[in-house]
Amino acid sequence: MRKSTLILLFIILPILAIATTRKVLFIGNSYVFTNNMPLVLQQLATSLGDTLIYEESVPGGFTFQGHSTDANTLAKIKAQQWDIVVLQEQSQRPAFSPGQVATDVYPFARKLDSLVRDNKACTETMFFMTWGRKNGDASNCASYPPICTYEGMQQRLRESYLQMAQDNNAIVSPVGAAWKQVRDSFSSIDLYSPDESHPSVSGTYLAACVFYASIFHKNPIASTFNNGLPATDANNLKRIAGKVVLDSFSKWNMHGNYTYANFNKSVAGKTATFTNTSVYSTNNYWTFGDGGTSTAVSPSRAYAVNGKYQVTLTASNTCFTETKKDSVVIGTTSILQNNTNQPLQVFSNGNTIHVLHNGSMAVLFELFDTNGRRVFQTSIQANTVYNKSDIAVGNYIYRCSSTDGKVLQTNKINLY
Repeated sequence: MRKSTLILLFIILPILAIATTRKVLFIGNSYVFTNNMPLVLQQLATSLGDTLIYEESVPGGFTFQGHSTDANTLAKIKAQQWDIVVLQEQSQRPAFSPGQVATDVYPFARKLDSLVRDNKACTETMFFMTWGRKNGDASNCASYPPICTYEGMQQRLRESYLQMAQDNNAIVSPVGAAWKQVRDSFSSIDLYSPDESHPSVSGTYLAACVFYASIFHKNPIASTFNNGLPATDANNLKRIAGKVVLDSFSKWNMHGNYTYANFNKSVAGKTATFTNTSVYSTNNYWTFGDGGTSTAVSPSRAYAVNGKYQVTLTASNTCFTETKKDSVVIGTTSILQNNTNQPLQVFSNGNTIHVLHNGSMAVLFELFDTNGRRVFQTSIQANTVYNKSDIAVGNYIYRCSSTDGKVLQTNKINLY
């Protein structure tokens, strides 16, 4: 006997970000100017409604030591009240032995950071974690064997850039960490130019996606700007960039003062509870969409009337302000969930959807976003795996129906 139950779903839509403008100065070398990475980042930001105003001082082969006395770099630092200054060392130096890096790199990272903060105390220094050379550093392999391989060189770069962030109370844009994940997961995407050091167009796009997530605190997956790359490759690069930055946010932003506004939420009856997960925020201002406001860290709101409400959190400290908004729908009857003995299981693993089905009958599988828009449908007869790298990460609702229209199963599913 089939039992049909009407369930009230209090749908919580994904967090939406307010359009943001950031002024950023890039100090580095050819790893920045190859393929004009800042321009690619600017175009990516524009496609998502954000604004990047940037300048750069990126002579080929330049080191932190060279930048620390370079007239052009010093003038660029003083030219504006920057929100962020990105610092990128010569590509090999941070991978050398800890003793050599402590002598040849760290003092000049500290000097540049001091110059940046002397210009504006609230400017955030962001270290550009670069990538290891495709097959390691052959020119320095004999003198320091750990960097003879890509893996060894990448590890030393990671260690050194994280140390610089700690030493200077700064943050990190983990391009190198995302680079490694792409190499491990999508070996067909060549991130390198023929010299096995500088980035290809794909490598530059990945770097821009990581910087977008690092600067604007948003996942780039929704961008339609692919920089001329095949859509599948671009989506995979965007997905990894967002995941590496945002899933390990505390790792890259353990230090510094750069506000990140974020919150989780739950609904029971007509009461919504908001849990503030913002970082480096000393002031919080909430609006609940019904005329109510709060300055509590993690407030609750009892709504009087069913409906859709936009909730906004503005998190700030003495230097930075960031706003996130989220829509909640209270008391809306949504989707029929039918309990049945039909042997059907649905689950996700990353960006793949697994449907386990014994094949006893044809089933229509549909996937809806949290606005109720259908984003995918197909007919299935047996166990099936769908790779959905073409749609954004986030929460979805699936529905499985028989050919006569009866709903067999529906539930939430997360793609990540």
